[in-house]
Amino acid sequence: MSELITVGFKGEYSADEVLLDLLKLEDEHKANFEDAVIAIRKKDGTIKIKQSNLLVMTDAVLGSVFGLFGGPLGILVGGVIGAGVGKTVKILKHIGISDDFVKSVADILEPESSAIFIRVNKSISDSVVDEFKKYHGKLLRSSLCIDDEEKLVNALRGNP
Repeated sequence: MSELITVGFKGEYSADEVLLDLLKLEDEHKANFEDAVIAIRKKDGTIKIKQSNLLVMTDAVLGSVFGLFGGPLGILVGGVIGAGVGKTVKILKHIGISDDFVKSVADILEPESSAIFIRVNKSISDSVVDEFKKYHGKLLRSSLCIDDEEKLVNALRGNP
């Protein structure tokens, strides 16, 4: 089961920095994400939304690995096929983060702030919570159960 967690930050680029740190955690096997989206409200009030397409990148890499058996052309063809299949499966399974949901949350962001929307497998690790705390994140929305959400809010506030 996966959970959707949305955390807001002061600063237009804070959510981008958090995503980079979270991707490093994923490389270290300290986190596992299905999808991530960044929303930014600029100083002038305009909103920018960035899709990460984590699954598509993963499928492209896997396709390329299998394409190694076909030589240089196999790597290219395998990557393209892997990305295409990954995107198709993602669309069919609807595992991405809803654009309407992202836009509705982005509308409430203050100017010069950003938010990260992540879909995590099972639960959120302490390492991920530490990254949110490092950037003074505030929980905006989640699909966590009430107890888990309360624990996350307290952890972000620095309460035990």
